[in-house]
Amino acid sequence: MRFLQFSLYTLLLASAALVSSCKDDIDFAGDHVETPVLFGLLDKSDSLHYVKLTRTFAGSNNSIDVALIDDSSYFQSADIVIEEWATIGNSTSKIRSWVLRDTVLTNKVPGAFYSPNQKVYYFQTKPFNTLTPPDIADPNPATALKDGATYKMIATINGGQIVVNGETGLVNSVGITSPSLNSPYAFVKTVNGVKQYSSATIKGNNGNAKVLDARIQFIFDEYFGNTPVRKSFIWKIGDLNGDQVVGSTSSFTGANGETFYQLVNQNCTNDATITRRKLISMRLILTGGSEDLSKYILINKPSSSLAQNKPSFTNLSRADGGPVIGLFSSRMTAKQDKYSTPNVRVLDYLSMKELCSGPISGLKLFCSDFQVDINNNESWACQ
Repeated sequence: MRFLQFSLYTLLLASAALVSSCKDDIDFAGDHVETPVLFGLLDKSDSLHYVKLTRTFAGSNNSIDVALIDDSSYFQSADIVIEEWATIGNSTSKIRSWVLRDTVLTNKVPGAFYSPNQKVYYFQTKPFNTLTPPDIADPNPATALKDGATYKMIATINGGQIVVNGETGLVNSVGITSPSLNSPYAFVKTVNGVKQYSSATIKGNNGNAKVLDARIQFIFDEYFGNTPVRKSFIWKIGDLNGDQVVGSTSSFTGANGETFYQLVNQNCTNDATITRRKLISMRLILTGGSEDLSKYILINKPSSSLAQNKPSFTNLSRADGGPVIGLFSSRMTAKQDKYSTPNVRVLDYLSMKELCSGPISGLKLFCSDFQVDINNNESWACQ
């Protein structure tokens, strides 16, 4: 082994000497080809649809420093259009189109690249499952995206120097089947008089999705005197992908009671000025993604191979045949909201008692405003 290390070191020195004798300057960047990085997911259950477009960059400066400068990741100009195509009878034609607007979002998580601002492009429709007015940002919103239609994306960059094309159908028929809307979560049970943590099973219809993700958003108020401040955190239950998505329905069994109370404890501060906390609601979120999104996620998972050689996947193309990175695809999001009221439980009796007075989260000042608990003078009821 030492001989091999010495031989390799000698070879590297010799190679360096040979290169330096031929050329004084080494261009590590090489011939950089400007590459678009585009990502967009259509969701018919949303009213706003975003496309993010950036570019790769190269140069002699420190790439870590350059990555923190937002302008280094943007093209000089870009125009993005999304077209809706449908087949009626024996002919396929363009039904509608949207010219995307650009805007700046301020909620990007800090990391290796610039934050918290990020430039994105968007267009607006009315979500398929609601009759409420759309966002007032668009005075003339269209109706919902259509099942069975094909959506084509054309991004014209720097006045036509680069043109990127993508195409997708819609994910549909994703829905939550269990738990029912009127059933409270049960994270605690008693067996022969002994308390045990239990798990909730989450089930959903797959529709035509090939990747599924289940999460619960726990929403609560923190009171400072009589003033409430709304807080929440996301509990990821699990995900299914590839061969794990089989048949018309899927089940997630990761909603464990002990995990739930630990997350409550971790996401609630010990601020001494907080006088109490109240559970507001729990939102179950089931998201299904397309087959292309499934492939993209599977291929981009961390490699377990020593060689670290990984394939790449994109459903985008460039008019000039050049390189492009990213995905234009679709997903569908189903949501179920359970609201806590004086007459409706989100957590059943034992689970609520555990939240308010149990060994894991009992010091986080939660109290129950369920009227029966108050009438029964439970020590953990809101007074």
